[in-house]
Amino acid sequence: MNTRIVLAAGLLGVGAYPAAAQQPAVNDRVVQGLPSKYLPPTCSLKAGHFKVSSGATYLKTGVETEVPANKTRALASGQKVLLEAIQQNGQEKNPAAWYYLGRVHLQQGDLVGADTAFTKAEALSPACKQDISAQRYNGWVPLVNAGISFAKGQKSDSALALFREANTIYREKPQAYSAAAVILANNKMDDSAIVYLQKAADIATAANMAEDRNQATFNLAAVLQRQNRNEEAAAALERYLGWVPNDVEAKRALAGIYRATGKLDKAKALEAQAGVGGPAAAAAPPAGTGEGAAMNAAIALYNAKKYDSAATAFEKVVVAEPYNRDALYGLANSYLGLKKGPQLAQTATRLLAIEPLNDDVLRMLATGQRLARKEASANKTAMQVIAMPVSIAVKEFAPAADGASVKATATGRDAQNSRGKPIAAKPITVVFEFLDSKGTVVGNQEVEVPALKAGETHPIEAKAQGTGISAWRYKTLPAKS
Repeated sequence: MNTRIVLAAGLLGVGAYPAAAQQPAVNDRVVQGLPSKYLPPTCSLKAGHFKVSSGATYLKTGVETEVPANKTRALASGQKVLLEAIQQNGQEKNPAAWYYLGRVHLQQGDLVGADTAFTKAEALSPACKQDISAQRYNGWVPLVNAGISFAKGQKSDSALALFREANTIYREKPQAYSAAAVILANNKMDDSAIVYLQKAADIATAANMAEDRNQATFNLAAVLQRQNRNEEAAAALERYLGWVPNDVEAKRALAGIYRATGKLDKAKALEAQAGVGGPAAAAAPPAGTGEGAAMNAAIALYNAKKYDSAATAFEKVVVAEPYNRDALYGLANSYLGLKKGPQLAQTATRLLAIEPLNDDVLRMLATGQRLARKEASANKTAMQVIAMPVSIAVKEFAPAADGASVKATATGRDAQNSRGKPIAAKPITVVFEFLDSKGTVVGNQEVEVPALKAGETHPIEAKAQGTGISAWRYKTLPAKS
């Protein structure tokens, strides 16, 4: 299950965050990425001393001047006068002095200095927490973006250093923790990855970021299992399944841990649940597919963990029925069991042509790309998972002699762009197409899906009339105005 650890989707994090080793005095990425317009504090802060007021003025000048030498000089003066106020003029309990000092340090690219000053300012003036958080976030964004770029370019050491620096200044979003943990896990530094993953999960939980929480918890279980810490891995998977009860892969993994730890009754009960026994479906395939016996045989081989034989069996079904979603899904899972990255990626791509808003299939594609050592492609795919505002899971396909129907559920997701900013949910139109065995469209139906908040669901049902329907697929369009 550890192959599900991919960069993005909010993956790993930093536990007790380590200060960036040998951090430079000036972080140019932060300096260049900060806003060029000065904004006064949004909380009520009184200077209380003329040197603190002077420090604020120097800060404003340093932010807004376009002359580099003037900027450097103004910020140095601001730092000097604020430190004098704190150290020589009794302003060590003045939150304004620490607040402005933190912003000066940030403008200078001194992350450790900024973090220290902001921490003191917030302790002295809790009402300024939101403003201070916004200042920290401004320093975090350029570091995370640069880290993602390095990760895409397979420069893991540089990416890891940047993610750690990002966590030095801002620790209220899980993305940098998650991304750092991915790198650590991929380099078999599991103890550190576990700490980072737990931190990512805790932060995501506190911030009500369900997708990030879920992915971090799943990955935490993966690394714990890899370390043979089965009791802890089981507890993590149990939490995860409480949030994502229909994740078949997680159920199989938990059942396996139960068996490994002698909890056979729990394992059997979990395996007996619908859909847990096999990669496609525990029950026989829908009537009319023409390959029911072959599918059942393939599923039985997969359940026995005979992944090589299962892949061969599913391949035969796919040759006969190239649009059979369940057969393709079973084939993809077999390739996953065999760790055949190129074949997994190819099959997941075919699945996405059938159901483009299935986030599990998209993660499967990222896993295949990573196994194939195509890190840049895997990272790009993982970012697509993060940015997906809605997922669609088809629950039932019922072909009949004169038509067919599909039932599905759309679920809103906590989508974010590469900067960690929320992506607003929008309504969409889903066009279901019903196909015959040759892939010819027999009929179709458009279904409107409203904008959904994270975790909110919407039922979908589509029908078509016609003979010979044996498969389905869908595509999405912007909602009709």
